[in-house]
Amino acid sequence: MIASTLRRALRLIAERKRAAAWTVLAALCALTVAAIALVVANNVEGWTTAPKVGGGSMVVYLGEGVSADSARGLVAQLARQPGVEAAELVAPELAAKRLEQALGADAALLDGVDLASLPATVEVTLAPGVRDVISMSPMLRALRSSPGVEDVIVEDGGEPPSGALASMRMPIWIGAALLAGLALVVVLAAIRVRFERDRQEHAVLHLLGASPAFSVVPTALAGAVLGLSASLGAALLVWFGLDYFGDELSIHVTMPALGAIAMFVAAGAGLGLVAGGLAGVARVAR
Repeated sequence: MIASTLRRALRLIAERKRAAAWTVLAALCALTVAAIALVVANNVEGWTTAPKVGGGSMVVYLGEGVSADSARGLVAQLARQPGVEAAELVAPELAAKRLEQALGADAALLDGVDLASLPATVEVTLAPGVRDVISMSPMLRALRSSPGVEDVIVEDGGEPPSGALASMRMPIWIGAALLAGLALVVVLAAIRVRFERDRQEHAVLHLLGASPAFSVVPTALAGAVLGLSASLGAALLVWFGLDYFGDELSIHVTMPALGAIAMFVAAGAGLGLVAGGLAGVARVAR
């Protein structure tokens, strides 16, 4: 019985392959837009929450006699230390430029200051929760006493969330919910239209003594297969898109969790199941 139902469901999909492909494509586009909107909303939610406690940075000021090779070696050593997320060598020219940008309208305070005399620095990004540990570690004391190191400053990197961004959180979630609702309507309509059959076929099945479930169950399973294919494709598109283009963005974008992806794919399959079932019920009720 189960094997027969599955065969009928697969036969429904294979009957009109081109129509099935267009149905999956329509659902895929709708679900991809919804997935992108949900990822954006989730990231905005993360950006506007309270800053992580214990995160921070460390700045190592180098002396004038430190060679470029020695500086790069220090960067490589620091990058390998536990609790260090990234280490970057900042040349004096870049340090001067960043200082001017940070001061902005107050750049006049630098009048008379020789920016070329600024020391080269190594800027280290610390993982959340290790700032206090680094501040008391023997590694910091050894670093301060190293030849060519003028000073080491450990700073708290926590910053309050942007007020403008925080005010956008609710509208972004509302927009994501609207796009998700639109995707739901598109998927339901596309799959239901795909599996609606003519009245003559149902009349023949009725004359042969077939029950309503004979039409409804295979149609629902066929819809679930199409919904699963579309949602899985949308999840993969968003995942690989973030993985490929994420490094090129000027902001940090968090990848969706595997549990969230699984729920999204399951929701797509559920939508297909409902749409296929509605199509089966509609043709039985004719």
